Amino acid sequence: VDLLAYLRLLQNRYDDEALVTVLASPFVGVSNDALVLLRRAAGRRPLYAGIERGLPDDLAERDKQLFRAFRQRYERLAEGSGSLPLERLCEQVVIEHDYDLAVLAQPDGRRRYANMRKLARLARSYEELRGRDIEGFVRFVREQDSVGATELEAVAEEEDTDVIRLLTIHAAKGLEFKVVVVADAGRDTRASRDEVLCLPDGRLGFKVAHPATGKRLATTDYDAVKVAETQAEQDERRRLYYVAMTRAIDRLIVSGSIDPARSADAETPIGWVLDRLGPDELERAGDGPLEIVRDGARLVLRVDRFRPAAPEAAPAPVEESQLSLFAAGEAVPLRLEVPPLPELEAVPEPPAYRIRRLSYSALALFERCSYRFYAERIAGMRPKRRAAEGEPALAATEIGDAVHALLERVDLSSPRVPDDLEPQVRSRYPFAREDEIERIRALTAAYCSSELAARVAALPGAAAERPFAFEHDGVLFHGRLDVLQLGGGRALVVDYKTNVLDGRAPEDVVESEYRLQRLVYAIVCLRAGADEVDVVHQFLERPEALVSAAFGRADLPGLEAELSAAIAHIQAGDFRPTPGEMVCSDCPVLGLVCAGPALRVHAGSTEPEHALAAG
Repeated sequence: VDLLAYLRLLQNRYDDEALVTVLASPFVGVSNDALVLLRRAAGRRPLYAGIERGLPDDLAERDKQLFRAFRQRYERLAEGSGSLPLERLCEQVVIEHDYDLAVLAQPDGRRRYANMRKLARLARSYEELRGRDIEGFVRFVREQDSVGATELEAVAEEEDTDVIRLLTIHAAKGLEFKVVVVADAGRDTRASRDEVLCLPDGRLGFKVAHPATGKRLATTDYDAVKVAETQAEQDERRRLYYVAMTRAIDRLIVSGSIDPARSADAETPIGWVLDRLGPDELERAGDGPLEIVRDGARLVLRVDRFRPAAPEAAPAPVEESQLSLFAAGEAVPLRLEVPPLPELEAVPEPPAYRIRRLSYSALALFERCSYRFYAERIAGMRPKRRAAEGEPALAATEIGDAVHALLERVDLSSPRVPDDLEPQVRSRYPFAREDEIERIRALTAAYCSSELAARVAALPGAAAERPFAFEHDGVLFHGRLDVLQLGGGRALVVDYKTNVLDGRAPEDVVESEYRLQRLVYAIVCLRAGADEVDVVHQFLERPEALVSAAFGRADLPGLEAELSAAIAHIQAGDFRPTPGEMVCSDCPVLGLVCAGPALRVHAGSTEPEHALAAG
């Protein structure tokens, strides 16, 4: 697997799956932290771009050395891969990275090394048939695996080991054994003919449907191509069984079952063997073995001919007097007391779905509109993209994502707007307009110049983008805290918000849309060991109007009960629309199955006119 991934990487250095496989394998052996840092450094580009542009600064010294050594060896192999045969290329990859030593040092090292050598031999056989094509060879091996034709493990024991081994004919190539048994040699393995046939020399044959009757009619070359392909298959089968039958040193046993009346059975391997015998020799073979000598070779023939089974004896006739008891007289009613069976209990219908994972953003969406939560998080619909002329190029969520990405890189101890703000934003959103760039700059500057930023800068150990995960009522909650500071039994959580307030009070927005998110933050810190937690929401449109809430350890049971109620509400499947200009603007079901703001009975009302529910 590792060697095949390296071949894929030589063909395309921007194959992320192949690169991660090689980097994590004994070829390179970098740490998991190094892979994460490389992914972050590459951004939205392929992983190899993170190596080309310069290694991340946070890498450990050992990982830096491994990355540099890998790139030097990889570039050298990539440069020479165009001229080396496939088998030699596999060997060169192993030699450059000392991969053979790493494999042999592992458990079952000899078997692993034999498998690696077998892949090289398979590459040689492929090149002999199809030419030197790295991409084609990789695709061939993967296609073989996808259709279930996986190669067997390579033989790592010596050929003269006193054991019995079951091998395919392909796996036995190049090996010899004292006794070889070729079993099931009477099986007809001819493949069914496709409607489109193609020969290696470029000739084609196919069938087409008659426009009136629909009957499949062969073209003029179809029969000739079919005959040529059938002959090629027969030749290949003979070559294959020749390999199987020449693996024996002392004794060869070929067994199979055929019907002499079927002409097709004459083309099977056992049919070919019997065809070389004289008709009298085959007839003289009775129940016992018949020894035949040909050119100094001894052949023992045993024939087990089909014999129909002897007919079964007919059952003895039943005397009529035995049935007279049932024919004469009145019928005697049977009196059987059968105990009543218990009533079957109805099997409850399984729920249509069950939430197993929730992020804090999903909770916030559920608070704003549970119907949109169903559409996006359960039905898998995506928010609409505004494409009309004059409308913003970036959605509100994308502006928030850009601001959070910038603040993640800001030094909390000395916050300031990055000098390369515009290049950073355009690397994520190249289609952003100038006014949107300025809005992102203003929101970023709003935090950096706020009193909250100065307060955080004075706190020791404050960190940005701290991940968290915990389980509650069978649901895994996960997410990231924008800023977290722990110390002296207290915890401070800061959550930036880029919402457009549109005249609303920040306290009202938090209470209506982020109450569950706030209690999740509090539960995380209290479960982590903090005695007191301050959760601060800062709306960057009004950075000085902070919304703070304090929680103590005594509040934890109540917070968990409220979270349990929210989980039960989601699991119950009662999703109802909560119309609003902000939440409905890019909703994927707006105008399809939900009328959005039109559901309101009158201006200023938040009650929906029609009850919509998904369950």
